Amino acid sequence: MTVIKHLIPSLLCGTLVLTASAAPQEASAKVRIRAVLHDPMKPFVEMYVQGDTGNLIRLNLAMEGLTKPQIVSCPKSTLQLYSSSTADPAKPLANLLASVAVPEGVKQAIIFIVPAGENDKAPYKLMVLHDAFDAFGKGESRVINMTYLPLAITAGEHSKEIAPASIVTVPRVTKVNAMNQAQTVFYRKVDKEWVVLSERPMQFTNTLRNIFLIYLMPNVAEPQIRTLIDTATGQ
Repeated sequence: MTVIKHLIPSLLCGTLVLTASAAPQEASAKVRIRAVLHDPMKPFVEMYVQGDTGNLIRLNLAMEGLTKPQIVSCPKSTLQLYSSSTADPAKPLANLLASVAVPEGVKQAIIFIVPAGENDKAPYKLMVLHDAFDAFGKGESRVINMTYLPLAITAGEHSKEIAPASIVTVPRVTKVNAMNQAQTVFYRKVDKEWVVLSERPMQFTNTLRNIFLIYLMPNVAEPQIRTLIDTATGQ
């Protein structure tokens, strides 16, 4: 496949390193999050997260799109979800639904939540997308691959491979028609061949951000794709 063959696969000075090392570590980072839960079997499940004061609060969830933002605490830069508001964060194993490391410096994020596989220890798995204005600009797209499968995307003039359990950036698509649409094709790799998974026109403008969430459903072999259109850049 021609388009797939053309996929495009600081040091600090010593003084700054010493200064950073000497700075005290924040015990519990505060992060402003929006969340996306995709669980067709349990769409109304309740989840709890540590609020900005460390107490457990209900996670904002929505049937469609992204939720309203809320401030959460991430002890040791780890976001933890619980099944009960009375869970003890110091003893989380009985009530822990999922946990994920939040990259250093991330103060604003989108959290993606999907059911975990049969062999996973926790019932859900998470991925974190840096949501700051300078990290995810207007007109850009992100592909969230929450499967164990190698995938790929072509959108307008851009072609990208998507490794398992990864997030891929698709820059602003400029080759669009009069309706600001460009053909968007997703592929999965079968043996050594790329096979079309989904194909449809998508709108790309400089006022919105497209998020493509790719996940697996129980007893369904083909990856599923959910499209989220976000206009709240720079919230």
